Amino acid sequence: MRGGLWGDADRIVARTFIGLYGAAPKALAPRIRADGCRSVAAGAGPALQCAPVNQGYVYRHFIQPATAGRTVLAHHVAVFTRATEAEWRARIDAGQVRINGVTADPLRVLAAGDRVTFHRPPWEEPDAPLAFDVVYEDADVLVVTKSSGLQVQPGGTFQEHTLWHQVRVSAPDRADASHVHRLGRGTSGLVLFGKTRQARASLCAQFRRREPCKTYLALARGTGLPTSVQARHPIGPIPHGPIVVWCAQAGGKASHTRLRVLARDAAKERSLVAAQPITGRPDQIRIHLAACGAPLVGDRLFAPGGGIAEDVPPGLGGYFLHAAGLRFEHPTHGRAVKLRARPSWA
Repeated sequence: MRGGLWGDADRIVARTFIGLYGAAPKALAPRIRADGCRSVAAGAGPALQCAPVNQGYVYRHFIQPATAGRTVLAHHVAVFTRATEAEWRARIDAGQVRINGVTADPLRVLAAGDRVTFHRPPWEEPDAPLAFDVVYEDADVLVVTKSSGLQVQPGGTFQEHTLWHQVRVSAPDRADASHVHRLGRGTSGLVLFGKTRQARASLCAQFRRREPCKTYLALARGTGLPTSVQARHPIGPIPHGPIVVWCAQAGGKASHTRLRVLARDAAKERSLVAAQPITGRPDQIRIHLAACGAPLVGDRLFAPGGGIAEDVPPGLGGYFLHAAGLRFEHPTHGRAVKLRARPSWA
């Protein structure tokens, strides 16, 4: 299935990555859960209000032949570089790292196949708007809308304050649901979940073939953007403090976004733009609009030209970008599912 506003769709490869670091609808009476969350019905779908301190998390990985032969301490310092050697030694000495289920000695030499677990203690997560609304749901598929400021999947300082967690604990038949594409934390709109393994496999295959169609609405600065633009600025990674961000740069990966101006507001010096990313680079729409001289309203990170504007974290929100249209083939009966969710500001 190809098509949509202009005929093609972007490619989003579904994957689950867990990083080591990292006016509202009237609510019904809350129900206290064992995990510290209060379940409340908000709009068309349940929302959860979680305790500030989460339940902690266990990170797991296996030692590969190429990384065998190092000590437990040296392995963690080399692989997980956001913590210092002193921090990892303290964690290992505190019994937070285990090898094959046994509390680790920092000088133990690791062998290929060893199972390594890091038991991260509970931590206080940043606040996030946890409510989501259900747009479509059946036994195999769930489509919800999320707010700007809610991270989709766990990573960094976010674990339970994520859309992934909120969906899974919102209903028994969603306990195995996982998203098959992602939105940036500051982006609002439609997110597609597969509720079963078979559904996720089918949906992920569709995204690999670039068959689903996603359309975004954006508020861009100024009124000078041409009515129709094929943005093809290469996008690549650059260091940004302790992390890496993506921006427009020569030598970056080939990237393509189709842009169409829907309305211009000369008084407020901004334009309503429909965007359809054909490729799937990080922050692609934000970068391409900035590269075209029309950064998103409220976007402090990307400057005209597509480079980095300020020394601000990439997860900072405040910009106006919304996943407003989604079309995909249902993984069970094969019929097209077409959904729309317009933002309040458009």
